[in-house]
Amino acid sequence: MVRIETGGKDKYDRTIGDIYHGDDLVNLDLVKAGLAWHYVTYAPDRPDLAEAEQQARESVLGLWGGSHEIVTPWDWRKLSKEQRDHYR
Repeated sequence: MVRIETGGKDKYDRTIGDIYHGDDLVNLDLVKAGLAWHYVTYAPDRPDLAEAEQQARESVLGLWGGSHEIVTPWDWRKLSKEQRDHYR
Protein backbone atom coordinates (compact mmCIF):
# COMPACT_ATOMS: atom_id res chain seq x y z
CA MET A 1 0.00 0.00 0.00
CA VAL A 2 1.28 3.47 -0.87
CA ARG A 3 0.07 6.94 0.03
CA ILE A 4 0.28 9.90 -2.34
CA GLU A 5 0.40 13.44 -1.02
CA THR A 6 -0.56 15.56 -3.99
CA GLY A 7 0.88 18.97 -4.73
CA GLY A 8 -1.19 19.93 -7.75
CA LYS A 9 -1.17 19.15 -11.46
CA ASP A 10 1.31 19.82 -14.23
CA LYS A 11 0.48 21.34 -17.62
CA TYR A 12 -0.50 17.88 -18.90
CA ASP A 13 -2.98 17.43 -16.01
CA ARG A 14 -0.75 14.81 -14.35
CA THR A 15 -0.74 14.67 -10.57
CA ILE A 16 2.39 16.02 -8.89
CA GLY A 17 3.13 14.71 -5.45
CA ASP A 18 5.11 12.63 -3.02
CA ILE A 19 4.67 8.87 -2.79
CA TYR A 20 5.10 7.14 0.55
CA HIS A 21 5.38 3.47 1.40
CA GLY A 22 4.90 3.49 5.15
CA ASP A 23 7.23 6.26 6.32
CA ASP A 24 9.59 5.88 3.34
CA LEU A 25 9.51 8.62 0.69
CA VAL A 26 9.60 6.60 -2.53
CA ASN A 27 10.48 9.67 -4.63
CA LEU A 28 13.63 10.21 -2.59
CA ASP A 29 14.58 6.52 -2.62
CA LEU A 30 14.33 6.42 -6.43
CA VAL A 31 16.48 9.54 -6.86
CA LYS A 32 19.05 8.21 -4.35
CA ALA A 33 19.34 4.99 -6.35
CA GLY A 34 19.83 6.91 -9.60
CA LEU A 35 16.51 5.60 -10.95
CA ALA A 36 14.73 8.96 -11.21
CA TRP A 37 15.53 12.61 -11.85
CA HIS A 38 14.98 15.50 -9.51
CA TYR A 39 12.65 17.55 -11.70
CA VAL A 40 13.50 20.99 -10.35
CA THR A 41 10.63 22.69 -12.22
CA TYR A 42 8.09 20.85 -10.09
CA ALA A 43 10.15 20.51 -6.90
CA PRO A 44 12.32 23.65 -6.69
CA ASP A 45 12.40 23.76 -2.89
CA ARG A 46 13.53 20.17 -2.32
CA PRO A 47 17.19 20.17 -1.27
CA ASP A 48 16.79 16.52 -0.23
CA LEU A 49 16.07 15.51 -3.83
CA ALA A 50 18.81 17.77 -5.22
CA GLU A 51 21.37 16.30 -2.81
CA ALA A 52 20.22 12.74 -3.51
CA GLU A 53 20.63 13.26 -7.25
CA GLN A 54 24.06 14.80 -6.81
CA GLN A 55 25.17 11.85 -4.67
CA ALA A 56 23.81 9.36 -7.22
CA ARG A 57 25.67 11.17 -9.99
CA GLU A 58 28.92 11.17 -8.01
CA SER A 59 28.46 7.49 -7.16
CA VAL A 60 27.68 6.72 -10.82
CA LEU A 61 24.41 4.95 -9.92
CA GLY A 62 21.54 4.05 -12.22
CA LEU A 63 21.00 6.74 -14.85
CA TRP A 64 24.44 8.10 -14.13
CA GLY A 65 26.26 4.82 -14.74
CA GLY A 66 27.95 3.81 -17.94
CA SER A 67 29.57 5.85 -20.67
CA HIS A 68 26.43 6.99 -22.49
CA GLU A 69 25.50 10.64 -22.96
CA ILE A 70 22.65 11.65 -20.67
CA VAL A 71 19.63 13.56 -21.96
CA THR A 72 16.98 14.79 -19.55
CA PRO A 73 13.42 13.61 -20.27
CA TRP A 74 12.27 17.20 -20.82
CA ASP A 75 15.02 17.73 -23.41
CA TRP A 76 14.41 14.32 -25.01
CA ARG A 77 10.80 15.26 -25.78
CA LYS A 78 12.05 18.29 -27.76
CA LEU A 79 14.33 16.23 -30.03
CA SER A 80 13.43 15.15 -33.54
CA LYS A 81 13.33 11.45 -34.43
CA GLU A 82 16.72 11.77 -36.11
CA GLN A 83 18.23 13.40 -33.05
CA ARG A 84 16.76 10.70 -30.80
CA ASP A 85 18.23 7.99 -33.03
CA HIS A 86 21.67 9.42 -32.25
CA TYR A 87 21.18 8.44 -28.58
CA ARG A 88 19.65 5.00 -29.15
